[in-house]
Amino acid sequence: MYHHLAENINNNTVISPNNFEKQMRSLKEEGYHAISVKELHDYLTNQSKLPAKPILITFDDGYLSNYEMAYPILKKYDIHAEIFVIASRIVDTSKDFAYPHEIAKMNWDQLKEMQDYITIQSHTWDSHYKLPSKFGRLNGAIYGPSYLNGQLESQQQYEARVRNDFIHSRKIIKEKLGYEPIAISYPYGIQSAATIKIAQEAGFKMGFVIQNKSVKKGDGLFTLSRIIVNGNDSGPDLIHKINTMK
Repeated sequence: MYHHLAENINNNTVISPNNFEKQMRSLKEEGYHAISVKELHDYLTNQSKLPAKPILITFDDGYLSNYEMAYPILKKYDIHAEIFVIASRIVDTSKDFAYPHEIAKMNWDQLKEMQDYITIQSHTWDSHYKLPSKFGRLNGAIYGPSYLNGQLESQQQYEARVRNDFIHSRKIIKEKLGYEPIAISYPYGIQSAATIKIAQEAGFKMGFVIQNKSVKKGDGLFTLSRIIVNGNDSGPDLIHKINTMK
């Protein structure tokens, strides 16, 4: 699981282009085969088999660096990846900046250009933030009823808010790219039974969380794990991390 690529950033969730290339090269040299979300879904639902040493490479958020830095490397090594975008942050042209205070995100033309190597999935429409819960602590906005403008939502209001977000994210991606995403990655990896129910109702077939373990048959389709890649991991470090996952 990746996020942003950049040089000389002291943040373990950010990886340098050079280190990212070393990791991709190691995956190829060790015989790993990058698969798609759909291929994983079909395998988990007993519709197809996977190649030897399958691996699913994912990015969250939709950073411009995925296009400028990761995409050329993925092409170079003929590796498929999936990007889970916050769809409200994806703009129509490179001249649009809907959220100038954030790290730059991609535009729809760039997403279209990458489609031979990258499939786009959902990271919600616009719910990548936290809200105060009924217990008084901050939690993911899609987790459960939250305080909005000082008032606690009802369960019905919460479900309608999140359902509208999920459906809108799928609709916009379909309008812009010609296909509907089948998977969602929950912001911060936070979800609940209610979140999963809403995701299913919105048409998603899979949901991804953040847990350092491998995916196996029998795992819940809406609580699928992903390995967190440290920006300082070398190619051999990543291979070791994968090989020692349970």
